[in-house]
Amino acid sequence: MRFPKLFSIAFAAVILSACAHPYSVSPNGEKLGPPIQGQQINASVAYIITPEQSSKEVTTPGGGGDKVTYLPYRDIEMAFYRVLTNVFTKVTRLKSATDTETMAKNNISMIITPTITTDSSSPSALTWPPTKFTTELTCKVTDKNGQLIFETKVTGNGAAEFDEFKKDFSLTGRRASEDVLVKLQRSLMDAPELKSYIAR
Repeated sequence: MRFPKLFSIAFAAVILSACAHPYSVSPNGEKLGPPIQGQQINASVAYIITPEQSSKEVTTPGGGGDKVTYLPYRDIEMAFYRVLTNVFTKVTRLKSATDTETMAKNNISMIITPTITTDSSSPSALTWPPTKFTTELTCKVTDKNGQLIFETKVTGNGAAEFDEFKKDFSLTGRRASEDVLVKLQRSLMDAPELKSYIAR
């Protein structure tokens, strides 16, 4: 009756030896396009990504029992900034909501606070990169006093099979980031609440 016990020990060893592979969800910013002149919202806005968020490491499932580890805020920030500059005429970064000096200096009218959640998966027992990736991005837009003007939640999906990601193991994560940012740009651009707030 030693076999079940030995099997359990061996199985536990396999689980414990599963790796967390370095990964990236940085999108290709070129896929977000340039700002469309004349369609931008004429406003000076700021976004808040704190140093703690930039250094936040996230681990989600990959294939073969392995996992992937990445920094979603750091990876996405440059493309997120590009989306905002596509939508608004002037964009500034704030490190905290109490940075009143920067707000006053740049005449900030709205503050954008993003929240990113991610997940990944793969049915493969042979390869570690995830074949599916999901990125959810919630953005709250408030005035300088913290009053909510507009809130949007968008979800991006990325998928790839081995023949596609064998040259870019992070392909599904990148695709999910691109998808969610394209949707965010459309949501902000089409929001009547933002245009009416500026028009007041």
